[in-house]
Amino acid sequence: MSDGAATHPVMLAQLQISPSLPEPSMPKPALPQPSAPSASGGLGISPSLPQPSSSGISPSLPGSGPAPAMPSSAPSGSVSGSGSNLNITITNPDKLPSLPPGQHELKLVIQDQSHASSASSGIGFVEIFIAIVAALLVAPFVQREAGKWSANLNALRFVQKNGIAISTYLLVFTIGWIVFLIILPQLYMFDFSFRHNLNPSEVGTSVDTYTLKNYKYLIFGREGSDEMLNWLHLQVFIKTIIASVIVTLINFALCYPLAFFMAQMVRGRSQRLLFLCLLLPFWVNEILRAFAFKIIFADKGLVNAALIALGIFDQPYDFLSANVALYTGLTYAYILLMIFPLYNAIESLDPNQIEAARDMGASWIKIHRRVVMPHAKPGIASGCTMVFMLTAGALAAPNILGGPSSLWFTQIIYQWYNTGGNWPQGSAYAFILLISCIIFVRIMMRVFKVGLGDIAKR
Repeated sequence: MSDGAATHPVMLAQLQISPSLPEPSMPKPALPQPSAPSASGGLGISPSLPQPSSSGISPSLPGSGPAPAMPSSAPSGSVSGSGSNLNITITNPDKLPSLPPGQHELKLVIQDQSHASSASSGIGFVEIFIAIVAALLVAPFVQREAGKWSANLNALRFVQKNGIAISTYLLVFTIGWIVFLIILPQLYMFDFSFRHNLNPSEVGTSVDTYTLKNYKYLIFGREGSDEMLNWLHLQVFIKTIIASVIVTLINFALCYPLAFFMAQMVRGRSQRLLFLCLLLPFWVNEILRAFAFKIIFADKGLVNAALIALGIFDQPYDFLSANVALYTGLTYAYILLMIFPLYNAIESLDPNQIEAARDMGASWIKIHRRVVMPHAKPGIASGCTMVFMLTAGALAAPNILGGPSSLWFTQIIYQWYNTGGNWPQGSAYAFILLISCIIFVRIMMRVFKVGLGDIAKR
């Protein structure tokens, strides 16, 4: 057949199969061997001339009428049957694989479609293996989430206690506050920090691409500069972080004794009077309080006048240039954010533990170091975290109380957004400050061995 295909490339080959089908009640006979065909039915191959180009496949069993034609998507060829002959016409025989010379066996397999469909619809080994692997992967997650599902019962009790209307109101506005005022602005600022500073008409065009130059500017400065690093902005950033840590430590040193006194030493009217004295000054605006500190620490202010009157100084001391007024104003501005978390933590301590430590001869230092502070670790971490983050992000107090040579990192961010008009650069600086605050929070959690939930409760 391969020789004929080489001589006549378009010649068709006809395969004529004349099987002798058994009766329905008789067993199925074996297929005849090509070398010894039987008298009742044999296998013969005879070439045929090309048929018309438009041909179809029309198989039919012996003794039956012509079968309906197959769809147009079937391969080109024709099969015709009449009586006991089944004619199969194969187009393009040159496309058939060449076989070595010798005897070859042609097998014709006839399968019942009902049995084939039932066999293919069963579940095999691969499906079972995939199901087992998926179950093993999902099982730990389900086990871990089981505890959370039980905790969701508290939410159902909250709804039953407060009603659907109030619960829906609290849920919607809380999620809206977190999503629209915290998450989305930070994500937008993060995306904006990787953009070029373009005109509004260029936004969305081919030049509006992502870049790292805004972050490189903080470290290396302007391209083509003689300096290897951007020392000015790096020094301001480091000084802001260090100053925020110092303000946090000063706040803790001042607020811890006061919080312990309010939580363990006083009760009733005296305690309420102390709370009122702490809250009254904060009814005044923060900017007004900053200007008040500037007046107090001025050259002719109250502090210099008192020191000169006592003979400590002969001439006024410049507290503004020495950043004394700045540190004092920042410490006072966020003192409540340190006192109340400490008070809430220490107030829950059982006074009998302190009495037992004193009866055993422990000094006050050991009592606070081994009894009070370990119990108040969540409050300490919460207060230090809030004071540090607000101090690092302060803007009004550094602008008012800072000296001529004093510069806060937030002032640089403000200049990028307003004076410089470079919002992507300001977004990069602001995001770096945010990452620094998050790192500080993680350090506080690691030092005091508390979780984020413990900090949030205070």
